[in-house]
Amino acid sequence: MPTPPQRPADAELLHRLRTRQDELLPEVSLKSVADRIAQTAAYNFYPNKLRRIESGETRASDLDYAWVAWAVGATVSQVEEVGRPEAARLLREIIARQTPKDTVLSSVLHPDVTAEDVEKHLRERLAEIRAEKRFTPEERASMEEFLIAQIELLLQSVGRQIEMLRSR
Repeated sequence: MPTPPQRPADAELLHRLRTRQDELLPEVSLKSVADRIAQTAAYNFYPNKLRRIESGETRASDLDYAWVAWAVGATVSQVEEVGRPEAARLLREIIARQTPKDTVLSSVLHPDVTAEDVEKHLRERLAEIRAEKRFTPEERASMEEFLIAQIELLLQSVGRQIEMLRSR
């Protein structure tokens, strides 16, 4: 029996995220993703088109790829990593336009802050804690543990909010 052709990396990313292969959640249907794009982007996007993109049968335009990436929750860096820099740029714009503006956060958080910026900031704080010679090893360990625990609690809280909203 012949083996099916391998999906291109960009198509595989979309398929993996939509089918939630790395999570213990049911997959999102092609129709749900296509409907979300059609409603939000205000142009017709059909499940069959998404199926052809995911299978690698059709190479999506950068705009289509960015919208699908947005609908399945891809990050800008994931899209860049699979070799779609223009789609990544478009995805960044889509995310910026689709993310509700929080007036409290917008007063302290620059609108161009990305997940990569937050990760960089976290790494800098960890490096600062680890490099501070005036702290005892126990203090450094405690500060690092506290920082990581706080971030983990925040992420768990956001995850629960997402699941509550998905189950509506």
